[in-house]
Order: sequence, then structure tokens, then C-alpha cells
Amino acid sequence: MMLSNFFSINYFHSNESLFYNEYIVIVIFLLVATILSVIIVFFSYILAVQKPETEKLSTYECGFEPYEDARHTFDVKFYLIAILFIVFDIETMFLIPWTNVLAQLDLVGFWSMLDFMFELGIGYVYIYCVGALDIN
Repeated sequence: MMLSNFFSINYFHSNESLFYNEYIVIVIFLLVATILSVIIVFFSYILAVQKPETEKLSTYECGFEPYEDARHTFDVKFYLIAILFIVFDIETMFLIPWTNVLAQLDLVGFWSMLDFMFELGIGYVYIYCVGALDIN
């Protein structure tokens, strides 16, 4: 393909350029997004107030002071919240295939998943009432 044929008006109206016409919007979008990102980063770096402090330059350690001993006690509530998140996240993952085949399900499949969502809701209410999500 010659470069002069690429820039001619008739080239974009032919069947030969169907592939390029489908992706030109994506290419333009990526080009505009890249240019805007570079402009925003450039101006934020130029216009930002640069006042380095020890607190700003230190690493963030999940809410704990990074200058303490690394062997201090860690509250079990954080582990409990992480385990509860994993359990309910895995249970919620069962809903994704159900939504994909919802139109093909019979009445038994629909009511069984509705029962599953009801029991999942009861689990959330129980955990909230027991106070397992309370960090304080």
C-alpha cells in the first residue's frame, strides 16, 4: 500500500480500508488520552508547591507509625475483616455465572439463587450486628 493511496479520500471509502475504519476511533481515543495525561502530569509538576517534609517523605505503613519497632502487636480485627471479605467475596462470585444464565434458568434455579442471596444478606446482617466489622 502506498502512502499516497492511504491519504486519498477514495481509500477510506473502499472495502480495502474497512479494518482501519473500525479502529480509527480507538486510535484517536488513545492518542487524546495520552496527550491529555502528559499535559496534566506536566502542569501538576510545574504548578505544585514543593515543600518536602519528613512526614511527607516517609513511607506509608497502613496507618501505623513507620518509626516504631516492627515487632509490635497487630490487632486480630484486621485479620478477621480480611477473612470475612474473602468469604463473602467468594460467595458473591457465585452470582456472576447466575446472571449470565438467568434467562435459561427454570423456576427452581431462580428460587435457589434467590435463597442464596437471602442467606448471604442474613450473613451480612449477622456480622454487622455482632460487630465483627467494627475496628475500634
